[in-house]
Amino acid sequence: MDYHTQDENLFFIKEKISDIKVAIFKSEINSELQLPNNIIQVLKVDNDGTVWFFTSCSGDHKQTIERSFYVYLDFHRKGVEGRLQISGHANVVEDQDDDFLNISNYSKSTANRLVLIKMKIMQAEYFEAKPSPQVSMMDKIKMAFQQFFFDNTQHRIYDFT
Repeated sequence: MDYHTQDENLFFIKEKISDIKVAIFKSEINSELQLPNNIIQVLKVDNDGTVWFFTSCSGDHKQTIERSFYVYLDFHRKGVEGRLQISGHANVVEDQDDDFLNISNYSKSTANRLVLIKMKIMQAEYFEAKPSPQVSMMDKIKMAFQQFFFDNTQHRIYDFT
């Protein structure tokens, strides 16, 4: 893939992340102490495809989790067309200043229960449902049965490795 196409694809992914902003976070950590699956809000996406966000973690547990791991983010919000799933390598940011805390919805009193994560996008998948025109109830029933046999979505895969 040439750099121009990759830049366009990354711009598209950044735009979708900016539209939706909220994702379900899942980590793939090989230790017994894992970060919980939860809902995160993206704070920033760099031009190189690095996604920054906070995830929750209890204070004592914070020091024992792995510092480098694989992450999945699943973006979907009612009222926004499409669904975006991204995955990539993530790192816990050790020395953080208050800039990210200031742009988040969290207060300083909750900072001890948060971990700042930076994730490099390695792969992204985007699904978009095709809008359906106004149809009769009978046509809706027929279309519901057809969806079992035919794909009614646009699906794109982006590889940034």
